[in-house]
Amino acid sequence: MKTNILFSMLLIAVIFVTSCKEEEEGTPRQITQSHTYSENIRGTTGVKGELPLADLNLTDIIDAEIANNLTNAELQLADSYLEISGLDQVDSPDTVAVVLEDFTIKVGTRAGVNLGDVSTNAQGTNELASDVQHSTNQIISLIQNVFADVTSESKRARITVSFTPNVDITSSENVQLEIHFGGRYHYVERE
Repeated sequence: MKTNILFSMLLIAVIFVTSCKEEEEGTPRQITQSHTYSENIRGTTGVKGELPLADLNLTDIIDAEIANNLTNAELQLADSYLEISGLDQVDSPDTVAVVLEDFTIKVGTRAGVNLGDVSTNAQGTNELASDVQHSTNQIISLIQNVFADVTSESKRARITVSFTPNVDITSSENVQLEIHFGGRYHYVERE
Protein backbone atom coordinates (compact mmCIF):
# COMPACT_ATOMS: atom_id res chain seq x y z
CA MET A 1 0.00 0.00 0.00
CA LYS A 2 2.82 2.36 0.87
CA THR A 3 4.38 1.57 -2.48
CA ASN A 4 1.19 2.59 -4.32
CA ILE A 5 0.98 5.88 -2.43
CA LEU A 6 4.68 6.58 -3.04
CA PHE A 7 4.29 5.69 -6.71
CA SER A 8 1.19 7.93 -7.04
CA MET A 9 2.96 10.88 -5.41
CA LEU A 10 5.99 10.39 -7.67
CA LEU A 11 3.76 10.26 -10.75
CA ILE A 12 1.97 13.47 -9.73
CA ALA A 13 5.33 15.22 -9.16
CA VAL A 14 6.59 14.14 -12.61
CA ILE A 15 3.41 15.39 -14.29
CA PHE A 16 3.65 18.70 -12.43
CA VAL A 17 7.33 19.22 -13.36
CA THR A 18 6.67 18.29 -16.99
CA SER A 19 3.75 20.71 -17.31
CA CYS A 20 5.79 23.54 -15.77
CA LYS A 21 8.70 22.82 -18.11
CA GLU A 22 6.42 23.01 -21.16
CA GLU A 23 5.23 26.46 -20.05
CA GLU A 24 8.82 27.68 -19.64
CA GLU A 25 9.84 26.45 -23.09
CA GLY A 26 7.06 28.26 -24.91
CA THR A 27 5.88 27.85 -28.49
CA PRO A 28 8.37 27.99 -31.37
CA ARG A 29 7.52 30.71 -33.89
CA GLN A 30 9.16 32.43 -36.83
CA ILE A 31 8.86 35.74 -38.61
CA THR A 32 10.23 36.84 -41.97
CA GLN A 33 11.27 40.47 -42.05
CA SER A 34 13.12 42.76 -44.49
CA HIS A 35 15.12 45.73 -43.27
CA THR A 36 17.04 48.61 -44.81
CA TYR A 37 19.83 50.09 -42.71
CA SER A 38 20.22 53.64 -44.01
CA GLU A 39 22.78 56.11 -42.70
CA ASN A 40 23.85 59.54 -43.91
CA ILE A 41 27.50 59.78 -45.03
CA ARG A 42 29.54 62.94 -45.44
CA GLY A 43 33.11 64.01 -46.16
CA THR A 44 35.49 66.80 -47.10
CA THR A 45 37.18 67.14 -50.50
CA GLY A 46 40.47 65.23 -50.60
CA VAL A 47 40.37 64.15 -46.95
CA LYS A 48 40.27 60.43 -46.19
CA GLY A 49 37.95 60.09 -43.26
CA GLU A 50 36.67 57.26 -41.14
CA LEU A 51 33.03 57.65 -40.23
CA PRO A 52 31.51 55.44 -37.51
CA LEU A 53 27.83 55.03 -38.31
CA ALA A 54 24.98 54.38 -35.90
CA ASP A 55 24.83 50.81 -34.58
CA LEU A 56 22.30 48.50 -36.18
CA ASN A 57 20.42 46.78 -33.36
CA LEU A 58 18.29 43.68 -33.69
CA THR A 59 15.43 45.63 -32.11
CA ASP A 60 15.60 48.02 -35.10
CA ILE A 61 14.59 45.06 -37.26
CA ILE A 62 12.22 43.01 -35.13
CA ASP A 63 10.16 43.59 -31.99
CA ALA A 64 12.11 43.67 -28.69
CA GLU A 65 10.19 40.70 -27.26
CA ILE A 66 11.03 38.60 -30.32
CA ALA A 67 14.67 39.75 -30.18
CA ASN A 68 14.92 38.71 -26.51
CA ASN A 69 13.54 35.25 -27.31
CA LEU A 70 15.48 34.70 -30.56
CA THR A 71 16.77 31.14 -30.99
CA ASN A 72 18.33 31.48 -34.45
CA ALA A 73 18.05 33.40 -37.71
CA GLU A 74 18.67 32.86 -41.42
CA LEU A 75 19.70 35.51 -43.92
CA GLN A 76 17.62 35.66 -47.09
CA LEU A 77 20.31 36.16 -49.76
CA ALA A 78 17.87 36.87 -52.59
CA ASP A 79 16.73 40.00 -50.77
CA SER A 80 20.18 41.47 -50.01
CA TYR A 81 21.95 44.46 -51.56
CA LEU A 82 24.06 47.53 -50.83
CA GLU A 83 23.54 50.95 -52.40
CA ILE A 84 25.09 54.41 -52.09
CA SER A 85 22.17 56.68 -52.91
CA GLY A 86 21.96 60.44 -53.44
CA LEU A 87 25.50 60.87 -54.79
CA ASP A 88 24.07 62.14 -58.08
CA GLN A 89 22.44 65.03 -56.16
CA VAL A 90 25.73 66.36 -54.74
CA ASP A 91 26.86 69.76 -56.09
CA SER A 92 29.88 69.41 -58.37
CA PRO A 93 31.23 71.14 -61.47
CA ASP A 94 29.20 70.03 -64.52
CA THR A 95 31.99 67.96 -66.08
CA VAL A 96 33.18 66.27 -62.88
CA ALA A 97 31.78 62.94 -61.69
CA VAL A 98 31.41 62.68 -57.93
CA VAL A 99 33.74 59.97 -56.61
CA LEU A 100 34.22 58.39 -53.20
CA GLU A 101 37.72 56.92 -53.53
CA ASP A 102 38.57 53.64 -51.78
CA PHE A 103 35.15 53.22 -50.23
CA THR A 104 35.72 50.77 -47.38
CA ILE A 105 33.21 49.24 -44.98
CA LYS A 106 34.22 47.69 -41.68
CA VAL A 107 31.79 45.52 -39.72
CA GLY A 108 32.60 45.04 -36.04
CA THR A 109 36.23 44.09 -35.45
CA ARG A 110 36.69 42.46 -38.85
CA ALA A 111 39.08 43.92 -41.41
CA GLY A 112 37.58 46.56 -43.67
CA VAL A 113 36.36 45.56 -47.13
CA ASN A 114 37.42 47.97 -49.89
CA LEU A 115 34.69 48.17 -52.53
CA GLY A 116 36.78 50.42 -54.79
CA ASP A 117 35.66 53.84 -55.94
CA VAL A 118 31.96 54.73 -55.79
CA SER A 119 31.15 57.08 -58.65
CA THR A 120 28.27 58.81 -60.39
CA ASN A 121 29.97 57.80 -63.66
CA ALA A 122 31.46 54.35 -62.97
CA GLN A 123 33.63 53.17 -65.86
CA GLY A 124 36.20 50.65 -64.65
CA THR A 125 36.27 47.32 -62.90
CA ASN A 126 37.30 48.92 -59.60
CA GLU A 127 34.37 51.35 -59.64
CA LEU A 128 30.94 50.91 -58.15
CA ALA A 129 28.06 52.91 -59.62
CA SER A 130 26.11 55.06 -57.19
CA ASP A 131 22.32 54.88 -56.99
CA VAL A 132 22.38 51.21 -58.06
CA GLN A 133 21.61 48.17 -55.91
CA HIS A 134 24.71 45.92 -55.79
CA SER A 135 24.83 42.30 -54.66
CA THR A 136 28.24 40.98 -55.71
CA ASN A 137 29.86 38.13 -53.76
CA GLN A 138 31.97 40.68 -51.89
CA ILE A 139 28.90 42.69 -50.88
CA ILE A 140 26.91 39.59 -49.91
CA SER A 141 29.81 38.55 -47.69
CA LEU A 142 29.72 41.99 -46.05
CA ILE A 143 25.96 41.71 -45.50
CA GLN A 144 26.44 38.23 -44.02
CA ASN A 145 28.85 39.77 -41.49
CA VAL A 146 26.31 42.47 -40.59
CA PHE A 147 23.59 39.84 -40.18
CA ALA A 148 25.86 37.57 -38.12
CA ASP A 149 26.68 40.43 -35.73
CA VAL A 150 23.10 41.67 -35.40
CA THR A 151 21.81 38.15 -34.62
CA SER A 152 24.71 37.31 -32.28
CA GLU A 153 24.57 37.48 -28.50
CA SER A 154 25.32 41.24 -28.60
CA LYS A 155 22.33 41.78 -30.96
CA ARG A 156 24.16 44.68 -32.59
CA ALA A 157 26.35 45.42 -35.61
CA ARG A 158 28.89 48.26 -35.61
CA ILE A 159 29.51 49.68 -39.07
CA THR A 160 32.26 52.09 -40.05
CA VAL A 161 32.94 53.54 -43.51
CA SER A 162 36.00 55.31 -44.83
CA PHE A 163 36.58 57.05 -48.16
CA THR A 164 38.08 60.12 -49.81
CA PRO A 165 35.52 62.27 -51.66
CA ASN A 166 36.54 64.46 -54.60
CA VAL A 167 33.93 67.08 -53.56
CA ASP A 168 32.51 68.21 -50.23
CA ILE A 169 29.55 66.12 -49.09
CA THR A 170 27.45 67.59 -46.30
CA SER A 171 24.72 65.96 -44.24
CA SER A 172 22.11 68.13 -45.94
CA GLU A 173 22.94 66.54 -49.31
CA ASN A 174 21.46 63.29 -48.04
CA VAL A 175 23.99 60.81 -49.42
CA GLN A 176 23.02 57.47 -47.87
CA LEU A 177 24.67 54.12 -47.33
CA GLU A 178 21.87 51.59 -47.62
CA ILE A 179 22.28 47.96 -46.63
CA HIS A 180 19.16 45.92 -47.32
CA PHE A 181 18.56 42.33 -46.28
CA GLY A 182 15.78 39.94 -45.42
CA GLY A 183 15.83 37.38 -42.69
CA ARG A 184 13.85 34.60 -41.13
CA TYR A 185 13.91 34.92 -37.35
CA HIS A 186 13.08 31.92 -35.13
CA TYR A 187 12.01 32.63 -31.57
CA VAL A 188 10.06 31.20 -28.67
CA GLU A 189 6.75 32.78 -27.74
CA ARG A 190 6.27 32.57 -23.99
CA GLU A 191 2.85 32.57 -22.35
